[in-house]
Amino acid sequence: MPLWQVYHPPGTFPTPESKQALVDSIVPLYTEGPGLPAFYVITHFHELPPSTTFMGNTPTPALTKPFIRLVITHIAVRMPDDQEYHRGFTGSVDKALKPHIEDKGYGWEYHIAETERDLWKIDGLIPPPWNSEEEKMWVRENKAVEYPGGRV
Repeated sequence: MPLWQVYHPPGTFPTPESKQALVDSIVPLYTEGPGLPAFYVITHFHELPPSTTFMGNTPTPALTKPFIRLVITHIAVRMPDDQEYHRGFTGSVDKALKPHIEDKGYGWEYHIAETERDLWKIDGLIPPPWNSEEEKMWVRENKAVEYPGGRV
C-alpha cells in the first residue's frame, strides 16, 4: 500500500473538500501507473498545533509561510533501483501536490520510504502478487477478497 502521512498546520486543509482534492490527485499515481487497487492508497491528515513543529531551532509559526511535511511509505510495489525512474516518479508527485501545496505558497518537503511487502497484510490476508489475476480481482472489487493462499 502507499501510505501518505500529511502533517500540516491548521488552516492548510480546512475542509473535507480540500482534503478530498489532494487525495484525488494522489490516488491516480498508483491506480493509473502500476494499476494498484484504489483502496491500497491510504492518506492520513495530521493537523498539528502551531507550537509542535520546528524547522531547525525555529518554530514553524515563526516562518514566513505554513510548512507541510509528507511521509510516504510504499509497500505494495517497490520501485526499480534507477535514478531516472525515481526522478520521474517524484516529478509526478510534485505535479500532484502543486495545486494543493506549492501554488498556495506553502513550504513543503517529502520523502518516500519502501518497506518489505512480506510484512504486510490487509484484513488478515497476504496481498496477492502485483499484477496477478488475484490482484486484478482486488482492483475490480476495490477491496480485499479471499483467494487461495491468502491466509497463512
